[in-house]
Amino acid sequence: MKSSVKSIFIILCLFAYLRPNAQEADTSLLINNEFISNQLENISASKDISLDFSDLLDDYAYYNKNPISINGENCHKLVELLLINEIQYNNIQAYLSSYGSLRSKAELLAIDGFSKSEVERLLPFISFSSKKKKTKYKFKDVFKYGRHQLISRYSQIIEQAEAYSLPNDSALEYKGSVYMGNPQKYYSRYSFDFDKKVGLGFTLEKDAGELLGSSGLNDSIRSLVGEKVSLFDFSSAYFYVADIGIIKKIIVGDYHLEFGQGLTLWSGLSFGKSSDATMLKKYGRGLVKNSSVNENRFMRGAAISLGIKRIEFTAFYSTNNIDANITFIDSLENKEISGIQESGNHRTINELLDKKVMNIRSVGGNISYKANKFSLGYSIISNTFDLKFEAPSEVYKQYYFVGNNNLNMGLDFTFNLKNMRFFGELSANENSALAGIIGNNLFIGNRVILSLLYRNYSKNYYNFFNSPISESSNGRNERAFYMGIKLLPIKNISIDAYADFFKFPWLKYGVSYPSMGAEYLLQINYNPLNNFGLYFRMKSELKSENNKEEYKFLPQQANTKKYSLRINLTYSPIEFIILKRRFETVSLSKVDKNERGYLLYQDIIYRPNNFPLSANLRFAIFSTDGWDSRIYAYENDVLYGFSIPAYYDKGQRFYFNVKYKLNRHLSFWFRFSRIVFDNKNSIGSSADKIDGNHKSEIKFQLKADL
Repeated sequence: MKSSVKSIFIILCLFAYLRPNAQEADTSLLINNEFISNQLENISASKDISLDFSDLLDDYAYYNKNPISINGENCHKLVELLLINEIQYNNIQAYLSSYGSLRSKAELLAIDGFSKSEVERLLPFISFSSKKKKTKYKFKDVFKYGRHQLISRYSQIIEQAEAYSLPNDSALEYKGSVYMGNPQKYYSRYSFDFDKKVGLGFTLEKDAGELLGSSGLNDSIRSLVGEKVSLFDFSSAYFYVADIGIIKKIIVGDYHLEFGQGLTLWSGLSFGKSSDATMLKKYGRGLVKNSSVNENRFMRGAAISLGIKRIEFTAFYSTNNIDANITFIDSLENKEISGIQESGNHRTINELLDKKVMNIRSVGGNISYKANKFSLGYSIISNTFDLKFEAPSEVYKQYYFVGNNNLNMGLDFTFNLKNMRFFGELSANENSALAGIIGNNLFIGNRVILSLLYRNYSKNYYNFFNSPISESSNGRNERAFYMGIKLLPIKNISIDAYADFFKFPWLKYGVSYPSMGAEYLLQINYNPLNNFGLYFRMKSELKSENNKEEYKFLPQQANTKKYSLRINLTYSPIEFIILKRRFETVSLSKVDKNERGYLLYQDIIYRPNNFPLSANLRFAIFSTDGWDSRIYAYENDVLYGFSIPAYYDKGQRFYFNVKYKLNRHLSFWFRFSRIVFDNKNSIGSSADKIDGNHKSEIKFQLKADL
């Protein structure tokens, strides 16, 4: 057995130095940045739904194939992509001013603030070329040099869930517990791009349990939901042109809007608090295409951006049908809804009945002025809903939005003064409810950043298209003060720490009183070599929730304390092999219970530079006392595939992910994962219940580049 393993290892080593075949980007390479993977873990922990992060990673994929010149005028995009921090950017600019162009990674290493491992993570996205002159293109170049990409994916949970055990004909009797489609998930994505000047694409998806057409339905079911069933449950498309005279971009189809600090107009996902304590400032991309399958978080219509010197103007129109919970229908067929559905699942009759029942018509725009050290922007968006949001009966929802129309407007700014970088945004809705955020990054020398941020979101502020820094996910009913610091005390060591103190002036779900809390984080990073990295993280959270004590009519307020400790080690013994090990432990303390848990995993990543086969695998063991002490961990996946599971209870999980580049046009992925619980006879509940103690998933993906 040992000799066989040794033989395989030797063969892989030999293959790694065979014929040249440049390694292309996959998701594991795109997120080979601890900051980004940690952000995805944080977003997943704050949501109870599965999300597609493609929109957040599209730019990384593009710049992996079209690297940014670190000597050019686009170097600031590295900050906007969160690949470097503002200390590192300032140090690069100071070096360029004093010594001229950077020509190698050795020179980059000589700049304060860069460790060897950080430079290695940055290399896939940068070049050391000289400043490029703007190229003039002809119309025929679009077809000559444009690039096509087609991705098709199949995935499935192997074990059968209870929802598939009954035939479709019984769905009328069990409207919320019978999945009418097959357990396979299909995904297809096409894109055409010409140097970010011309682009078009479409995305198709059918989730597990959803119908693939309505041909197999009986007449009763077809008459009820047949019009809501299509070949693919979700489809999205876009077309854009950019940089034509004063036209910065025109886009038709599905798109996103990202402006300011995410408080007034930001339709997609965004990053928030993280272990890089000073990366709070948002860098909105303005008008961007939608390529994700988050089915209710995008604009659908047309938009245009115009630019004249320092002034840029964007106008948009969108009309989109989204999922919502219908709660009331009167004798005149007037409907009211209680809220918007974001899961995107349409597997059962009940889920199909909620599909695309409400239309949102949105119109608005943004105008901005940008100078070297100052920018100012104004955003406005008006939303009209064809169904009315009902007045909720729950006390904590007293200030929720009610009605059919909502107007938001806001002013955002950035301002640089010597060694200080100010940023902020003030937003208001039609009821004069205000929400504001203001922050400052203070540079103390070239090895320290201090970040301060204050946010105040009114309890009656409502905005459907926003994504600001927030402790809660809705951007309202919150006051907070944040302090963060980044230290580079000596070469190869960096320290990040923050303290966030927040208060909720009104009630929340599960908290029947105004409440407050705090969050603290300390992370020490040690990167002495380009093949070795270590970080140590401590995190503490204090929040309030109800505690329903026996013999007391009203719930009592109680504190919940959560402590976590993480040690993460990355080591590359050979150029094409990366070993990563993480140990994380969590402790949760409540009035009525205490929970503890841990996660330990080992990753092995095989990624040669000139061999068509690459692979990564993980084996993890975990043990927690319950769901409240769960631990999230990002997993490597196929390109534009995402897996960030919650590890809870007791068991083991493993996966392996293989990519083979058949030729310069075709690449193939296969992924298998399985979780095995030690103390369960079934997994999940209700419709998703699986008999047995294990759950497995397979994925096949093919990508064609032309």
